[in-house]
Amino acid sequence: MAFWTSTIEPKRQFRFKVEIVGMAEGATWYAKTVTKPGVEVAEGTHKYLGHTFHFPGSVTWSDVTVTLVDPSDPDAAAEIFSILKAAGYDTPKAPGGPGTLDTVGKRDMVAGIQGVIITQLDSNGVAQETWTLNNPIIKSIGLGDLSYESEDLSTIEIAFAYDWCTFESAQLKDDLFAVGAE
Repeated sequence: MAFWTSTIEPKRQFRFKVEIVGMAEGATWYAKTVTKPGVEVAEGTHKYLGHTFHFPGSVTWSDVTVTLVDPSDPDAAAEIFSILKAAGYDTPKAPGGPGTLDTVGKRDMVAGIQGVIITQLDSNGVAQETWTLNNPIIKSIGLGDLSYESEDLSTIEIAFAYDWCTFESAQLKDDLFAVGAE
């Protein structure tokens, strides 16, 4: 039976929210796009008597990219750079001068971000899937383009790397299926 003949509604791409906990209001209302987490499993092979056997290896989580509209108040660009600064990044004042020996630390960055949560919603706004990135760090920040030929909103693109994520599904009801967490 095809899905369109049943009463079950498929998940839709435009029903989601993203929360970057360390930003004002979690940045939920100005998230424009997000890539959901993905995994890649490394492969090991073993050759024996003319045959090749494949074995799973380590799991690597793919980066998650969030595109935000950059409002004036709260200023999303200022907030994301304040997280970077709180993590230990500071622009050099002068070569060899004070502040040039500071470095970005994982603990401080994870504490500044405070969490990234992606929730896919149904037509009633009820969570169908919730992905929580564990120990997220900022991998890149893109501040978009400016153009006199466009009336588009300014955007910020943030790529997050993370150690693993946890996944909750409405189908699992009260059970938390922790993907990669052991």
